[in-house]
Amino acid sequence: MSITIHNVLLLLVTTAAVLFFLLFIRYRSRYLAVKSNDEAVARHKTNQEKETQTLRKQLSELKLTTLKSQVNPHFLFNCLNGIYSSLMNGETANAKEYLSGFARLLRHVLMLADKNFISLQEETDMLEQYLKLEQLRTNNGFDYTLKIDPQISPAALPVPCMLIQPFLENAIWHGLMHKETDRQLDIRWVQLHKNLFSCEVTDNGIGRIQALQYHNDGLKTGRHQSRGMELCMERAELYRTMYHTQFNIEITDLLGEENMPRGTRVCITFEIDPSW
Repeated sequence: MSITIHNVLLLLVTTAAVLFFLLFIRYRSRYLAVKSNDEAVARHKTNQEKETQTLRKQLSELKLTTLKSQVNPHFLFNCLNGIYSSLMNGETANAKEYLSGFARLLRHVLMLADKNFISLQEETDMLEQYLKLEQLRTNNGFDYTLKIDPQISPAALPVPCMLIQPFLENAIWHGLMHKETDRQLDIRWVQLHKNLFSCEVTDNGIGRIQALQYHNDGLKTGRHQSRGMELCMERAELYRTMYHTQFNIEITDLLGEENMPRGTRVCITFEIDPSW
């Protein structure tokens, strides 16, 4: 009798163990299936987010290139205006020199047109060409200095391509050329911290408020100039969005004695990602 009860209990325990094992296997299979499905959904979501980020970046880069291309025609048009003025005034030798310099600058600009960042050496070379053209156009009507912090290696530092040129143009034609004498334009590239840099453009012109009182000639309207400055601000915003780095443009009116305007300073502060 005891043997029979023992066998029955053993059978029940064995059956329970088998059922528990089967339930465990079933539960584990379902758990692994759900986990696998969740991982697949997570991977799909991650891939979608990466694709979205890639598309947004491509769209931003496309818009950035478009914005940059809208700036370039403005100053190229003004260079052509300088050549035209020289020819109309019978200054053939001056027009020839201007045309030669313009060709070099145009070739330089076209070679770099598809780049958002170039080396500081390339940028300063291009700006030097531009400033020499403007000096020729104004009959050496202003002086300029271009200085680079000794800590900076111009060939190694990537900077935004053609970002400060509109500010130079604005300083020359809206600040300096409304003065009779002593027209000074200074450009300084400075390293603030390890990956943080700034470019300061300072002129001793008449200042922004007084410049508003003057009318531009028909070939260079205020609308064109304000649009060029607006594009620079848009580019700065895009750089911040695309690269998640500091990128700020600050314009300051300089005041002298009795709060009289004595020029304008533009400070462009930008952060460079070490991985670039």
